[in-house]
Amino acid sequence: MTPTRPRPFTRLKKLAAALEKAEADQATARDALHDAILKHLRARSAPPGKIAAHTPYDRNWVGELGRRAGIPALRGPRAVGPPPKYEPEVQAAALAELDQLTAAWEKAEGTIERTRPLVHAEIVAEYEAGATPEEMSSHVPYDRNWIGEIARSASTKRHRESRSS
Repeated sequence: MTPTRPRPFTRLKKLAAALEKAEADQATARDALHDAILKHLRARSAPPGKIAAHTPYDRNWVGELGRRAGIPALRGPRAVGPPPKYEPEVQAAALAELDQLTAAWEKAEGTIERTRPLVHAEIVAEYEAGATPEEMSSHVPYDRNWIGEIARSASTKRHRESRSS
């Protein structure tokens, strides 16, 4: 029997809001981290390899960020001027700033990784209780197709029911 009033999806809405907030926090932290990387590449505060060691990126990606921002190369055929000399105090301050921004990014990523399985589990619970992916799609940051994939991949109750008919 189909219920006559819509399901409130209260818990699902709350978890989806927490996931969206964590993703927004991570995007903000990523933007701040990228800005700091570019600032230190422009100022030649620290070598790209050390910058990469203090961020969640490898040196190739740090170099790519610099190229996209138009920062001249340190070595190679497109290098401009002599190689920079890095001052230890300036380098330490730059790396400390990057460590702090990386910690904020990792904290947001950890929140996402803790929240996403809860959202998926709630989707499965609602699916097993009879909710359709279409009903849930307006309450989570996923479309109905992805909700259906999540629900069907983890749901055993409705899967058994559909097989037995």
